[in-house]
Amino acid sequence: MDLKASQFLCSRICHDLIGPVGAVNAGMELLSDLSVSDDEALSLVADSAAQVIRRLEVYRVAFGIGGGTGPRALADARKLARNLMAEGKVTLDWPDPIEETLSSGGVKLVMNLVLLGHDSLPRGGTVAVRLADMAEGAGVAVIASGTGARLKDGILAAMTRDDPGDELSAYTVAAYFAQQLALSLGGRIETSDEEDGEVRFAALLPREITNE
Repeated sequence: MDLKASQFLCSRICHDLIGPVGAVNAGMELLSDLSVSDDEALSLVADSAAQVIRRLEVYRVAFGIGGGTGPRALADARKLARNLMAEGKVTLDWPDPIEETLSSGGVKLVMNLVLLGHDSLPRGGTVAVRLADMAEGAGVAVIASGTGARLKDGILAAMTRDDPGDELSAYTVAAYFAQQLALSLGGRIETSDEEDGEVRFAALLPREITNE
């Protein structure tokens, strides 16, 4: 990615973390307020801190360098995704057992698509992950279903243009990053929200890439 896209990605991560970090700070301030019980304040701090940790763990897999491969890495990614959604309006549908094999880049791509699916459900719903070991390579599909499911403005442009230009923002950079990651793996993300209440993301990663 270019420098501008990297800056937008950092802005997005910081934006997502400011809320729970601010809640931790608010909880600490409540501890000094005699009108609020220590248990209530400590609960706010603990819940917010746990939320920060869950998000950082997901972002490390989705955006960081390195990572594992194979079924175990996918199982770990599923656990992190499930933890991220544990207390929200979105649930994860990712069946067990996991037998598919993906490179570390492939695992990152799956996590990026999960995040995009989550962002497509403003009123809650389900993010379903389906993997298929096919002759042509590894098939990856993420389906976000729920009331009001839709691609946010600018997402499609960020994913379909080699250079989204001025349309790139902190809200669309994750989609751009995901597509660039897919291209680096020899695949391409296809997406659609034509069906009411459902957004689909799919990619086919060539065999020679997935087995590395």
